[in-house]
Amino acid sequence: MAGSRPEDELWAPIHRTKICMFSFRQRFRSARIALTVAASAALSIALNGHAEANKTCISKATEALPHLAGLVIKKSRTRPVPAAILASWKGQSQPIMIDLDVVAAGEAQTFSYMCVVTRRSAFVQRTMN
Repeated sequence: MAGSRPEDELWAPIHRTKICMFSFRQRFRSARIALTVAASAALSIALNGHAEANKTCISKATEALPHLAGLVIKKSRTRPVPAAILASWKGQSQPIMIDLDVVAAGEAQTFSYMCVVTRRSAFVQRTMN
């Protein structure tokens, strides 16, 4: 190297190694961040799809309630279908249970429905607890 100092020539390989290591670390960090963002997005989409199915089922189950004067829905919740039903289930979509706690004529009741969502349509059927 013309006009360079001897110590610059001595340290040149170390500087290049540091640059290469920094570049590798930076690329690895960027790839890790990209992978984390992609995994978070996929999980968010899956959870939103599940939440949307729950909302659709609760809405359909609410429509299927008996038409009683003064009926008030106090609480709604979802839960997994019992294993005995899943053992013989042959559908493509996995069903969920919807429980609606209501008060009618001063009496508290719980109505339970089994719900299946297919292509944004929900089908509900009342079940006995």
